[in-house]
Amino acid sequence: MLGAIAYTVGPRPELVAFAWLAVLCVALATIDLIVYRLPDRLTLPAYPVVTALLAGAALMSSEPDRFLRAVLAGIALAACYLVLALISPGNLGLGDVKLAGPLGMVLGWVGWGPVLLATVFAFVLCGLVGAVLLVARRAKAGTALPLGPFMVYATFVVLLITVSE
Repeated sequence: MLGAIAYTVGPRPELVAFAWLAVLCVALATIDLIVYRLPDRLTLPAYPVVTALLAGAALMSSEPDRFLRAVLAGIALAACYLVLALISPGNLGLGDVKLAGPLGMVLGWVGWGPVLLATVFAFVLCGLVGAVLLVARRAKAGTALPLGPFMVYATFVVLLITVSE
């Protein structure tokens, strides 16, 4: 994943933020797949680290508008996930809500379109995997799937596609 990010982003200041979050997200996705939790010890420190790394990137590239959009996207995405978690308790965990912020920030650095695209892609992909598991009789209608890995996958696929444009 780091090689793909480095190759796609190139020697730009935001590379450090994207790569740092990618490494963290590999751990988070793995943990979520195993225990269906996204631990606060990993999700919460992502906020100040991603914020600081993107602020540094904005200073180095003289693009404060990108930083502002990134922060707003992180807030907006976390807020949307929080609303979904409150509307449907038990179907979306607070770990997913906490992960949405940093993911929204890196997507927001690129633009608002990638934020929306990755969000939709994560839910569609989760639904498709759920449907395949149902058809293959590996799951029942009430079987829970961890959303975190789909959020991570969707974020970095969309990021890699949109950064290279």
